[in-house]
Order: sequence, then structure tokens, then C-alpha cells
Amino acid sequence: MFSAGPTPLDVTFVLFGIPVRVNPMFWLMAAALGWGSGDLPLVLIWVWCVFFSVLIHELGHALTAEWFGWRSSILLYFGGGLAFSDRYVNNTPGRSVIMSLMGPMAQFLLLGIVLIVLLALRAFQIEIPPYASTAFNYLIIINIFWPILNLLPILPLDGGRILQGLLDMFRIRRRSDISRGISVVLAAAVAVWCFSENMPFGTIMFGLIAWQNASGAFDSRAY
Repeated sequence: MFSAGPTPLDVTFVLFGIPVRVNPMFWLMAAALGWGSGDLPLVLIWVWCVFFSVLIHELGHALTAEWFGWRSSILLYFGGGLAFSDRYVNNTPGRSVIMSLMGPMAQFLLLGIVLIVLLALRAFQIEIPPYASTAFNYLIIINIFWPILNLLPILPLDGGRILQGLLDMFRIRRRSDISRGISVVLAAAVAVWCFSENMPFGTIMFGLIAWQNASGAFDSRAY
């Protein structure tokens, strides 16, 4: 059920020369996160806002990889999104840090564009239809929450990659053990907090992340 492998229901396309595959569990995950409204049109708007925002995030990583000369691809799945790249040639800790930053930065850029458009519409007193207003609100929420979450120093989130890259830059001893240890502690703490706040998706997700780090099971190619 939670496999990220290819399925007959995958949606595939190419964007800016980058192959993109959307696993069907991505749609279910997004719908589950937005189901609280109980209004089907609102849930559909939420799903498409999540899709667009996560895709922009992963494009930030993938386009940076392409700039460095590494072929890349994107997967959207139940855990959100991953950008894969062949980053083994001419890679440096500095490039890894830049790669990690560009996902959240792409979302912050999208947030800025959304806010500018919204302010312009209001300045010119252009009436915004209710569903369009809802889409604006969803995009603002997603593109504040998602990049901030990803900047937490937890592997394999972007913040964890940044921590890993900085430890590599300064040649800290046992840097892999340090980054994984910090990731286990913080991911477990977030999972406990999510459980206390009755957030089952976050509890499961960060519990899995803590387990991945404890066992070293995450994919080092993915952002």
C-alpha cells in the first residue's frame, strides 16, 4: 500500500526536461490531510494546491541538480516528494547545501508571488471568488508550513541535508553518526508532539523517519 514503486495508476510527465512520476498514494495523502473541511470542492482545491506546491519544491532541487550537470527525476508519493539525482560526479559539501536549500527557497519564492498577486488584486479592488480566495489561503499556508518543516535538521529532510553538508564542510569527526543521532532525537520528539496533538499522519511520518535514521535506511540520492 505504501510502496513508492511504479504502479499502473502512476501519472507521469516531463517538466523542463525532468521526468516526473506521481504515485497514486500522493493523491490519497493530500486528500487525507485536507479532509477535515468535509467539503469535496475544498478538498479538491487543497489537493491541487499541495500538488503544485510540492512539485515546485522538488523542481527547486531538480533544476539545481541539472544546473550542476546531474541528471534528475522527481517522485511524488505518500511521504510528499523526492528529487533524485546522479550527484556523485563533481559533488562538494557546498553544492549539497545549495541543493538542499533550493527546495524550500523555491517554495518561499512561490509564497512571495502568491502574496504579491493577492495584494495586487486587493489594491485594484478586484473581487476574488470564494474558491479562488480559498486557493490563495491554502497556497499561503502550505508554502509557509512545508518549507519550514523541511528545514528542521532531520535527515532526510532538507534541514538534515544542510546539517550533513555543513558537518562535511568543517570535516567534523563521526559526522554521519552526529547527523543521524540528531535526526533520531528530533524526529522522535516531533512524532511524540504530533501524537499529543492528535495528528496521526505526522506521528506516523516522523516515527518512520526516526526509524529510518536509526537503521540507516534512507536513500542518500534523494532530496
